[in-house]
Amino acid sequence: MPLDQAFRLSSILLAAAGFASLTLAIALPPWLLVLAGGAFAMALLRIRHPAVISDTMRHFRLSALTWNIFLLLAFAGFWIDLLLISREVLPAGIHFLVLLLVNKLSNLDLRRDFLHLYAISLIALLASAALTSQIWYAPFFFVYLVIGVWTLLLYHLVHEQEEQAGLPDHVPPATTAVTPFPRLTIRFFWTTNAIAAGAFGVTLLFFFSIPRVGAGFFQQDQGDGLRTTGFSEQVDLGVIGPVKQDPSIVMRVELPDRVGHEFKQDPLYLRGVAYNRYDGKSWSNSLPQRRMLTEVPEGTFSLRAPGTKPQALARQLRQDILLEPLDTAVLFGAPLLTTVKGQFLSVQADLTGSFHLPYPLHTRIQYTAYSLSPQVNATERTAIALLYPNFILQHYLHTPAVNPQIVDLARQLTQPATTVMQAVSLIHTHLLTNYRYSLDVPSLQSAHPLEDFLLTRKTGYCEHYATAMVVLLRTVGIPARLVTGFLATEWNEFGGYYTVRQRDAHAWVEVYFPQSGWITMDPTPPAPSAMGSTWWLSATSAMDSMRLKWDRLFVHYSAHDQFTVVQGIRESGEAVRVGLSETMSALSAQAVALTGRLMTALTPTGIPHHAASLLLLIAAAYLSITLLRRCRNRRVQQSSFSAHQQTVILLYTDMIHYCARQGITKPASATPQEFLHKIRERWSEAWPIIDSVTQLYARVRFGQAPLTVDEVTTAEHNVRRLRALRQSASPAPRLSR
Repeated sequence: MPLDQAFRLSSILLAAAGFASLTLAIALPPWLLVLAGGAFAMALLRIRHPAVISDTMRHFRLSALTWNIFLLLAFAGFWIDLLLISREVLPAGIHFLVLLLVNKLSNLDLRRDFLHLYAISLIALLASAALTSQIWYAPFFFVYLVIGVWTLLLYHLVHEQEEQAGLPDHVPPATTAVTPFPRLTIRFFWTTNAIAAGAFGVTLLFFFSIPRVGAGFFQQDQGDGLRTTGFSEQVDLGVIGPVKQDPSIVMRVELPDRVGHEFKQDPLYLRGVAYNRYDGKSWSNSLPQRRMLTEVPEGTFSLRAPGTKPQALARQLRQDILLEPLDTAVLFGAPLLTTVKGQFLSVQADLTGSFHLPYPLHTRIQYTAYSLSPQVNATERTAIALLYPNFILQHYLHTPAVNPQIVDLARQLTQPATTVMQAVSLIHTHLLTNYRYSLDVPSLQSAHPLEDFLLTRKTGYCEHYATAMVVLLRTVGIPARLVTGFLATEWNEFGGYYTVRQRDAHAWVEVYFPQSGWITMDPTPPAPSAMGSTWWLSATSAMDSMRLKWDRLFVHYSAHDQFTVVQGIRESGEAVRVGLSETMSALSAQAVALTGRLMTALTPTGIPHHAASLLLLIAAAYLSITLLRRCRNRRVQQSSFSAHQQTVILLYTDMIHYCARQGITKPASATPQEFLHKIRERWSEAWPIIDSVTQLYARVRFGQAPLTVDEVTTAEHNVRRLRALRQSASPAPRLSR
């Protein structure tokens, strides 16, 4: 292909890549799509058949004044769109940008027209990046980058060719036919592709060197979050059933502390909201009061709900959760949720142990949840009766006016029980074995849904089972409450995480034991098994795994992730150095032994030969020992500190540098405590911060104590506070004695 045609083609393809990403990020009006498509088609035909198109356009060519009037009308349309139609800056600006693109595609004559086209295409690509954080943006960005490298190189070559021909800048490139352009060669093709690949590698380097500060700033303008059911202040009995057929993805949950696939078949309960009051038709929470949780350390919010007791033997379960945009402010986690960690301004908790954000978010959120799953201890498992606190008796034993047959059923079921735990198990087993699971239940039309379920129909879904168990337990004096959330059963083999869908919405029961706390129990029998795995389901799982990795590595790549990567690289490099040193030591020893055997074979007899061999071996041993000592000393100097110690040393060194900038230096002979005393005298405002970092430094470096991620986060936060204090305050002058 001739150079001028390749240049024009790459320029149009560059604009097409930017425009295509924009059309996927926002819904453009049909008339605007048709107009832009016609402009692209005409620009491509002009490359393929320049003579025919030029002759045809000569009769319909618009003057420069006409195109300027078109731009003025487009600008006026922007304000009309902003004030009357879209009423938002971004959509109106994008519509105006597309009109500018149409204008430039219709007037690619001068060199500056191509530069304007490049700027418009770049703005379109950036606008699509601001509108979305989906994985489909990656191929468009890669294509745009490759075509951009081609376009800039071809633009430079065409510019040089025009300068050699002596043509001024205002002459159109098409008039240079008197000086034919060279054709593209295979070598030029592969060289340009290599440059594009190198540019992409440099882009990735900068991309991962700079943590994300935000992604998809305007995503919330594209619609409301996924509408969920069963997480409001009041839930009607039967409201969860209709959503059981909705396959929309709600969240993805990873269990990083559980390696392997031995847990992939275990269902995972994700607790949302708990309810304590039932009026015969709906559940509500009479304890809606919420309190703000304290943020310690930064980004971490912890809670110990009333009525719960910490258990030393309970294992903490960590969950990394990617939550889709929802219309609820509830934060989900395995029961019982104790801590959440994420980029939240604040987190609230109610008296039932549920976590909430101040308001629903319309973007994806990523957070880490920590849960403790309590178990009934041996004492309460065999207890005949239990003593409950007044708070529990007041709020978790209320029952509406139920049918006397339900009361008789509860007493009949628990009559053989000799312990409280046995009574709970008898009710639980009765519901599991004597009732049938079905979604085809018109519960909302029933005046007494619980009676219909327990006494007449004996068919229902999770809400009926959970409500029945709570009412039966309360009837015999055992505190219990209903909980709504999700039951995750879909395990993604490719990504190693649970995919939670809207149809996984579920309700279950929490039973209270004074010493053990709230115990999770599910009286709902398993639903009918779903269809087996198919190639389509496998492909869907693989694609969903790619989306999750895209979100983890690109969208929510944070400073903490960057610190983790650097820490891993540092530890890996240390292990490689130690391994190389040990290998070199072994090779040196083998070389010495081989030399000895060789000298023995060459000089089997004669004292002079043995003497020479001995001297040679002594010299080789001396040289090897010297080299080994140097390598060992160097290794000791480099690896005498563990990764944790190196981390606190870096933090402490940064702190010392900040103090030195304020005129407070630490002599080499001064101990950390002496320097801390000096800080207390000369800079009392910074003393608490420096004392905290110094204590951590001494405990980890000299005491060899383990270092947790939370301690690192807190220390980094203190160093940042010190920097801010340095900017706003100056050290007090030292008084002369």
